[in-house]
Amino acid sequence: MFRDTTHSTHNSEATASIATTSGFPAKLLVTRRSWQADTTWAKFPVRLKDNRAYTTIDHESTTAGIGDYVDSGVPGQPFAIELGILRDSVPPPQPPLTTISESQEEWDNDPTNRTALAEFLLVHGFRPYQLIFFFLSVLTYMSDIGSDAYLVYSYYKQGDYFWSGLTLILLIVPALVMTTFSLAWYVLDRKLNVDPPRTCRAWTLRLFFHGLQLAPLVRLADAVYYGLASRRANVSLAMAVRYTQLMLYEDADSAMLRMIECFMEAAPQLLLQLYIILTQDTPTRTFQVVAQAVSCFTSWLSLAWSLTHYQSALRSSRVEKANLTWLGSMLYFGWKAGLLASRILALALFAAIARGLWFSVLSCAHWMLSVSWLVIRGTTFCSPVPRTLPECLFDIVLGAVYCFDVVNVREGHSRLWYLTYYSLVGLENLVMTLVWSMYTTKSRVNGNSERPMWLIRTPSLSAWIRDVPDWVLPTAVVGSFVFGLSMMLAYYMFAHPSRNIKVSK
Repeated sequence: MFRDTTHSTHNSEATASIATTSGFPAKLLVTRRSWQADTTWAKFPVRLKDNRAYTTIDHESTTAGIGDYVDSGVPGQPFAIELGILRDSVPPPQPPLTTISESQEEWDNDPTNRTALAEFLLVHGFRPYQLIFFFLSVLTYMSDIGSDAYLVYSYYKQGDYFWSGLTLILLIVPALVMTTFSLAWYVLDRKLNVDPPRTCRAWTLRLFFHGLQLAPLVRLADAVYYGLASRRANVSLAMAVRYTQLMLYEDADSAMLRMIECFMEAAPQLLLQLYIILTQDTPTRTFQVVAQAVSCFTSWLSLAWSLTHYQSALRSSRVEKANLTWLGSMLYFGWKAGLLASRILALALFAAIARGLWFSVLSCAHWMLSVSWLVIRGTTFCSPVPRTLPECLFDIVLGAVYCFDVVNVREGHSRLWYLTYYSLVGLENLVMTLVWSMYTTKSRVNGNSERPMWLIRTPSLSAWIRDVPDWVLPTAVVGSFVFGLSMMLAYYMFAHPSRNIKVSK
């Protein structure tokens, strides 16, 4: 966000700093939940006390972002032309909201401090093309939920009550968990005084749409509102920054909620539908076949997009991090899409032939290992202190995400962690695919060859499997895994925002 003393280079990956002025202590600048962050230090003025300002007692919260401060009048017209502020015109200085000190006025009139606010908008400000990301998030969410809801109805109509009920459970339970976390985060934000005042009507609408299980869309709507508000010509520079910060926070919260929902709903739903396709006869109604295919595709697309949106929103909400580029977003999406396809297909192949006990043992072992690592690492999503009861409950939920893919939850180099995780996942995928290949060749499925009955149940596969060459599905598992790794290497070598990643390290 800030430039160095020469004002010529962009230190987006370094800790932000501004030359201090006597009379104003340093303030902490972090996201509301310190997702990956060690704190980022930056010096800003003491907040004004006004009914339009958001007051926070510093010992109650480590959050004190730029936009928490209400500007009493930034003389911004010449400066806006110099740096290309996002609005066409900047209003003349506004009258003070309250009585302010001479030191406050000195801070507001300091060109260095105005530079900090203006450059924040230049780097993190709302652009119209961001509406595309919001639209894609809404589209993938609604299409995923809609296709799954139709399958619940379709299975019920044809008498498959078990599959209908299981699909419904995988639709409702994750939505309730997601809504619970969203409401808990609202409560946490209120306790930390980092949420702007809201009217009773606004809370009623939020609770109503949360009751409809649309928590990510509520936060996306807030993000769009704050983004558009930051572009209004009648707001001061500091208030524009405040609106932008709120937009980034709401977008990041929405991305996190969507990611949790995807890995608790879309991933198990995709696994279930693949299992049904592999083991059940092909439906007689063509529309149901299309619905199954659409459900699988939208679930897979939602998973990859939710991770991409989360990564983009997370970097945008961290002022010392460079934003994800279009090329970076595409490579990141390809990385996650390839590895998720390999992982879920391998799990589906193993589930189709293995006894349920051993599939459950493998899944639970991976989940428990992931939860243990998260607890030891210490996350701070639901409370400022790690390893509290709410945080442990969140780690239990996040462990389900790690059964399918990895999310880096702490600051620091992620390459070693990715190498460790993907080595383990690649080994698991390979073993499960080999088991499938060994015991589902045409001769063994149709014949009476011996099988380890303690591990492999009597295959009951769909008729179309016999028409597919034996090498196709294993090749799809391995090929998509290699494709995902290739996209990951390309991302780190050519499109990582740091632009200085060395793969050999």
